Parts: sequence; structure tokens; C-alpha cells
Amino acid sequence: MIRLFVKPCLKQLRPLSSSIPIIGNNKSNALKKFIQDKIKVSGPITVHEYMQIAIGSSLGYYSNFNKENFKIFGDKGDFITAPEICQIFGESIAIWIYSELSYTGWKNDWQLVECGPGSGQLTKDILQSLRKFDSLKNTSIHLVEISNALSEVQEKNLCGSNSNIVNDKPYYRHNKTFDGIDVFWYKLIDYIPEKFSIFIANEFLDALPIHQFERGTNEKFHEIYVNLDNNNELVFMKSKGGNINTEGLIPDYVKKDKTIQKYEISPEAGTFVTQITERIIYYGGFGLLIDYGHDGERKTFSLRGYKDHKEVENLLENPGEIDITADVNFDYLKNIIKNDSLVFGPITQREFVLNLGGAIRLKMLLRSLSGDEEKQKQLFDAFNILVGENDNMGMKFKLLSIFPSTLKNIIEKRGGYPLAFNVKK
Repeated sequence: MIRLFVKPCLKQLRPLSSSIPIIGNNKSNALKKFIQDKIKVSGPITVHEYMQIAIGSSLGYYSNFNKENFKIFGDKGDFITAPEICQIFGESIAIWIYSELSYTGWKNDWQLVECGPGSGQLTKDILQSLRKFDSLKNTSIHLVEISNALSEVQEKNLCGSNSNIVNDKPYYRHNKTFDGIDVFWYKLIDYIPEKFSIFIANEFLDALPIHQFERGTNEKFHEIYVNLDNNNELVFMKSKGGNINTEGLIPDYVKKDKTIQKYEISPEAGTFVTQITERIIYYGGFGLLIDYGHDGERKTFSLRGYKDHKEVENLLENPGEIDITADVNFDYLKNIIKNDSLVFGPITQREFVLNLGGAIRLKMLLRSLSGDEEKQKQLFDAFNILVGENDNMGMKFKLLSIFPSTLKNIIEKRGGYPLAFNVKK
């Protein structure tokens, strides 16, 4: 059985319980002062701990959603996800789900689980497409979302109205779509019913805290910390020696590969993949992970921050106001679960969408907009962002699929790959 990481790690994604005092009206300054004071008292903090505070604390980035003059998603936010860009993305995932569900032969109740649903648009697009296949008779929707404010947005998008928070159930919110499909919201994946499930995680893993390591002159890894300089400003620093994290978190194959001088790892990402894989093995189903990342070939740090769609020069300057993110190491995730499950990919988002007929769907939509050149151009440009090469999402974003080993014979009879994943490297 997969037991690389303990489940409580994922619970660190919940907002920190420590109270951060607000002095004045500038919450970013209050959060920065909290971090500075913490370092003065207890010493430098790891990049992992900095991300936990800057993103997940009571004054962190995601706690600011829906506050005055602050938006995260959409053209007024700090980033736009694929579902907000083009409906063909969600339609492609729906086709993939329908195909793989059909091949499993499963006819009973099943759950669609999305982790980190954002605005709820992806689930909405998937449901809209699956309705056309008449595939939602035995379906319920389960969303993992730690933010009450974001869950309100998702609920309004999916159900058209908002319900009250529930305190005496495993879920904290429950509603129905316009056609009667149950939708539940959870703080933790542990609370989701243990049933046949299809897991979707789009741009979920990239926001999980990471540890950064760099080799020293002795060729051994040292951890990167956040410290204070002589002017009391936050700066990155490399530890003088190894620690429990350099010994316990870095895989042996990474330590042996001297070409890897810098390495990033997220224990929470490993925990998450372990959890959904265990559920897939024991209760049936499959999973699809979508994020910008790499297959182990990256040799440099990827940690960066965004504000107003622009990458910031100093991601330590305004904690709480910046979306901090890092590339997902899919090779690391595959190595955790590959002996206990079937893992395919990663493939690029471009390959996935085009292999599922995205270009054909684009032509159909353009034809339906005949006579409206402005909307046609908007759709064409959006699709190009979705699947385009160079600096577009098509090559930066990768997809990894997970299946139980019990489906090995079925998948082999289909050519050895699930739909869209037969990509020659």
C-alpha cells in the first residue's frame, strides 16, 4: 500500500490558527511584520513555512478573496485559469471522463470530485457536456474547497443560489444544480464519501507549499530559508548544512544525480496524490491532474509570484498580496504511486485537447458564430491560448492520469493508454 506521507500533512492547507494582529489598515504590512517578528524570535523559516503563512494564514493571499478591491479569478484578478479562457477545455475533460467511465463498465452511483474548484466554471462546463451524453443519472458532485468565500462563488455558479453553512455534517455546504444533482463542499478530502470517484485537480497542486534545496560546494543539498537582511527586509538564504528535510524529503535518485543542483518538492502534493490513489485503488474510479509543471527535467527553481497578471520581481516584498506558485514535479508524483497503480503522462495540455477533437470543436463553434467576427476572433484567440505553443498554456500545462491496476487488462486491449494519452515522446 502507498504510505509515503501521512495524511495530516494535507491539513496544513487550512488557514493557520495563529492570530495575526492588524496594525493600521494595511494588511500586507501587518503580515510582513508578523513574519519579520517570527524570524527575529525563532530564526529563519523555510520557504515551505513562508508559503503557508503568505498564502494560507488569516491574512494570506487566499483569505483576501472577495474583499474590497481584491479579486483572484478572471480578467480583474491575478490569474485566469483554463476554464475561464475557453469552454473547449471543460468539454474535452468531459469527453475524456465519458470515455473512460464507459470503458470501466461501471453502471452504479459515482462521484465527480474536484479539488480546488476555483470559480466552479470547470465543473459547470463538465456537467454541461456530460448532460448531452445522458451520463449524470447516478452522479453527485463533491468539491474540496477550504475558502468559505470561494465556495459561495462556486455554489452560485453551479446552483444559482446560496445555502447556509452546515456545521454538523462532514460537508459544510450542500445544494443542488438546476436539474437536481447534489453538490457538496468539504474542507478536507478525508470527509468525501468512500465511493467510486472521478478526481479532477486543475491548478491545485501548484499552490501547495514547497521546500527548496540547493547543492553546496560539498555536493550535498542545503535548504533555502527566508531570513532578514541588515535592513530588516525579507531575503532568501541557503542553510550552512543539511537538516531533517534534506535527509528525509529528497529522493535518493535525486541525491545521486549530480546534474540536479536545485530541487523543489511539495510534501502536500505527495500526500494529495497518495490519498486519491488509495481511494481509486480501494473504491474504484480514476483521476486527472492538470497543472503547469515538468517531468523531472527542470534543473532550476520555479518559485514565483504574480499580481495583476504580471510576474513580480520580489515575491517576498508584499506577502498576502501575491499569488505564490511553483511548477509541479510530475516525475516525483509518479514515483510515489507507480508501483501501486497505473499512471499515464504527463502529456501537454495541447496534446490532450487536440487529441480529443478540440480543433474540430473550434470549427463548429466558429461556424455557429458566423457573422459575428468579433466573437469569432475572441474564441479563436482563447483557443490559441489554451493549446498554443511557446509562452501559451498549451505547452506549459501538463496532464497526468491515474487508474487502478485492476484496469490494466482493459487498458492494454485499448492499446495500452487511456483516451488522448497515447503520445509519442
